[in-house]
Amino acid sequence: MNTFLRAIAPYAATAILAVVVWFQRGDIARQDVAITAYGQVIERQASDLADLGNRMTTQRLDLAQLERTQDDFRNALDQRTFDLERLKNENPQVRSWADTVLPDPVARLRQRPALAGAAAYADYLRTRDPVQSAGGGAKD
Repeated sequence: MNTFLRAIAPYAATAILAVVVWFQRGDIARQDVAITAYGQVIERQASDLADLGNRMTTQRLDLAQLERTQDDFRNALDQRTFDLERLKNENPQVRSWADTVLPDPVARLRQRPALAGAAAYADYLRTRDPVQSAGGGAKD
């Protein structure tokens, strides 16, 4: 019996290895499909990240442009305010005109409540006094 086992042992080991390889072949094929799917997901995510990076760069450039435009507006406003103050100080007529109190109807036009949001602004527009018709004259 000992010789029989020695004679069969290499064939039995080869058969067992063949069965193990046969079963693992299916696992390897499934893993290959999974790796391919994960590779496609990673490629899509890399593409999405590249797109997001490009959009962020574009938004940074747009923000920088908006900040430059805002600075230009602020400088123009400062220059206008400076010019008005200079004119007011140079000309006594302009100074006396600028120091006069606005008439009450005009002052009311400049009054606005502190609003927080579009809904509050819409309510403010609905509830405020309507504009007088063109036929009725002004009080002042």
